[in-house]
Amino acid sequence: MCESTFTFGQRGSHFFQCPTRRDLYVSSSKTSISLADLLASSTRLPTKLSSLLLSTQLQLVHHVALGYEDSFLITWRDVRGLERIDSYGLPPELSEFLHTRDAQQRYVRHVPAIQCSFGPYNESFFAHDGTSYRWMNLPGKLLSALQSRIVDGNWTDSPRLVELGADHDFVLITGNHALIWNLDHYKALSNLLTAAVPRKDGIMDIQSVALHAYRFGSFVIHVQNGTITHENVPQHSTPGLHAIVAAIISDTEAAKQKPLVRRESNIRSSLQRQSSNLQQRTQIRREWSEHKNQFTAQAKGIKLSISLSIGVNGIARLLG
Repeated sequence: MCESTFTFGQRGSHFFQCPTRRDLYVSSSKTSISLADLLASSTRLPTKLSSLLLSTQLQLVHHVALGYEDSFLITWRDVRGLERIDSYGLPPELSEFLHTRDAQQRYVRHVPAIQCSFGPYNESFFAHDGTSYRWMNLPGKLLSALQSRIVDGNWTDSPRLVELGADHDFVLITGNHALIWNLDHYKALSNLLTAAVPRKDGIMDIQSVALHAYRFGSFVIHVQNGTITHENVPQHSTPGLHAIVAAIISDTEAAKQKPLVRRESNIRSSLQRQSSNLQQRTQIRREWSEHKNQFTAQAKGIKLSISLSIGVNGIARLLG
């Protein structure tokens, strides 16, 4: 399996990445470049994000999400091996969720696993780190699908992938391979997903979906065999996308040839986690009564902001 990132922002920005390639162009007054090259390779990323991506301190990019105007989220590892989160222009509810630290000033979230999707104008979002989830102002159909999978604070089928698009459009794939979507403005993708539903492995094979929230019909879908399907991607983003597609095909083939090896250190870590399960369950029970649904009233109506945190053996708790 080849990991990949595809994301689109409101001001024509995009970020594409796979293990061996990152589509990045940043203009510089010190660099001579033709107009044709500029139009072909420009990612139109926010200046702050572009500078960070060119930093000599950056070792690995985990995830990037682009939003309204110059807003963005990036999770990354620096050359010292420290996990980092940088962002700009995020909704306060999301920023609080992501940047919370413990008493030792360590991130509470598991940074390498963080995933985030913005709806139009950042008025909605869905974010998680694999165990804790926060969302706000989700489309009604998506919210109902999530709520129906929470019983007594426990996930019965946790979300694996959530992608928000234009208006009320979205894609949801759960851990048990349920596929729910509303794609009024992405008909080609809706047809692809309809064809995938009868085949359970068709849903399992979907690795990522990217919806352009500001361009009807624009999407990228990546399946585990390395196939990338896309439509109506902005013209200035197309050369970068084609380059990433070629790299993903190569990376996927390379990954198939690597044998899976379970290292001794991984075995020790697994045993340590098992021995601490009882302590974690005790902690979850102690915190359970302190958590609740969070509702915030706004002038335009009701804004729903909910957090869920899943503990050991799938136990979930509501964070207030």
